[in-house]
Amino acid sequence: MNKKRYLDIDVYTAAKQRIKNALLDFDTCAVAFSGGKDSLATLKLVDEVRKENKMPGKTKVFFRDEELIPDTVISFVQSIYESGEYEFYYYALPLKSTKYILGNTEVYVQWDKDRKHLREPPPYAITLKGDEYRVMDQYSTDDFIAREFKGSVAFFLGIRASESLNRMKMLVKKNTRTNYYFPQTKRVTTVCPLYDWTENDIFLYFYKAGIRYCGIYDQQMLNSETLRVATPLLDEAAKRFYKIRTRDPVFYQQLIDLFPEMIVQERYQHEYKPCKNSARPLTDYPPTAQGVLQMIQENITDPYKAKLARAKALSAISARETALRNEGAKVNLGGYPLLYIMEQIASGSFKRYIKTCAKNEMKPEYLAFEGVEIAV
Repeated sequence: MNKKRYLDIDVYTAAKQRIKNALLDFDTCAVAFSGGKDSLATLKLVDEVRKENKMPGKTKVFFRDEELIPDTVISFVQSIYESGEYEFYYYALPLKSTKYILGNTEVYVQWDKDRKHLREPPPYAITLKGDEYRVMDQYSTDDFIAREFKGSVAFFLGIRASESLNRMKMLVKKNTRTNYYFPQTKRVTTVCPLYDWTENDIFLYFYKAGIRYCGIYDQQMLNSETLRVATPLLDEAAKRFYKIRTRDPVFYQQLIDLFPEMIVQERYQHEYKPCKNSARPLTDYPPTAQGVLQMIQENITDPYKAKLARAKALSAISARETALRNEGAKVNLGGYPLLYIMEQIASGSFKRYIKTCAKNEMKPEYLAFEGVEIAV
């Protein structure tokens, strides 16, 4: 019989305790706010804990304006800034980012001074101009923001383990009181107090606390999209670039005006396959981990992509084996049916991670491939 252990507190209480620990452990704490649901919940919880413990001053919060963000999100963020409730720092910095086009990742710079911008930042935004201008990365940006603060610095992030396999592995790799502390630079440590929350926990918290969230989530739900605020050119978002046209046609046209090559990504993504040997059905391979690796070896000729595909496939298979230790996980094959993993590899959906097979994506052929007789 499998034994299960449960925390003796709920995720809401646990998150508040983690926040309190960090507020006491660091000289300065600030919330990294994106306008999204997870960072909003983090902001509200940090503010709640500070007020409950009668800590002086306003809650510190900063926003990195990544330029390629819809007006719905920008308007929501600016409403938080203009409310005056927080000590709010608004940044619009030149930052390296990437765009995904048919399997290739290219670098572009947010707020690049040498091209037209999608829009202009608000007058109160902290920017780099003239001799100060330089292109930054994630770590140099963290240090740049931290210069506003004294002593040891903690940035609260709304990262949750249930969002992806990579995040789950990062957030549960330690088993200590501070398994939600992650040193980033010499001065900055990121703190993830909501790492064990689910999406349902987030919206339940909003409902009970009467918190207004960004309207883009209602738009995404009606448009059958993943509920996430992210730049639209990143790999996973770019594969659903066509969704922007139906949800926000003005924003879509602004993006196309700046990056017309995204039309190619939108138009041909469904045809793109990194595998050379599409004639052989995936079901011809053995229904084993070795069969998945054989499929990669025979089909992906680029050495870098083949190495990456193997690493992501093995990571997914490891998560599958862990899940399958629970008898109930056999219903969905641990969230990673072997045929599903091969399909993700064949479609090129493995650059960052292979996402878990959702319940509505489970197909009878996944079970049949592995000889599992369980009704879906």
